[in-house]
Amino acid sequence: MNKEVEVRAIIKNPKKAEEILKKVGKFRGEKKQIDKYYVPKDNDYFKLKQPIEYLRIRHEDQKHNIGYHYVNLDKRGQKLSTSEYETQIEKPAVMEEILQKVGLIYKVTVTKRRKFFEVGDFEVVLDHIKELGDFMEIESKKDFGGTKKTLKACFDLLKKLNIDYEEEQGLKGYPNLILKGK
Repeated sequence: MNKEVEVRAIIKNPKKAEEILKKVGKFRGEKKQIDKYYVPKDNDYFKLKQPIEYLRIRHEDQKHNIGYHYVNLDKRGQKLSTSEYETQIEKPAVMEEILQKVGLIYKVTVTKRRKFFEVGDFEVVLDHIKELGDFMEIESKKDFGGTKKTLKACFDLLKKLNIDYEEEQGLKGYPNLILKGK
């Protein structure tokens, strides 16, 4: 299990954001990711206004994995971190068929072009999602003294980068934004 602490924001000018990130960090590459999301027939995660769990199959280059993710919230319902349970799969088409055979329902696909940057103790990605537009995610690669302090460090970097953004996304994941029409 991996614990992810990150912030996500809609960005207004992806080219300028990329220029800034190349100045303050190191470009690590670009990938296309295709994520297919599934839900149990009696528990549609996306019926909640802000889903806190999801199951997906990710296709990236020639690698594929399945992952169950659960969002950990504070007392006010604000996102703190995400617990990620992931493993590689050898035959994604077979895994998709297994999921359907056990009663899971395909819900939505998110296709994104992702640019990766290393900025100190953070991984920063610029995402372009066809249906949604451009986003930036800042994920901490170290613990800054607990989840809340680590989350604050992510927000501090978001502000320090001085990249023009519309809003921080909190619990608004890409699949939910697509399903709800942004």
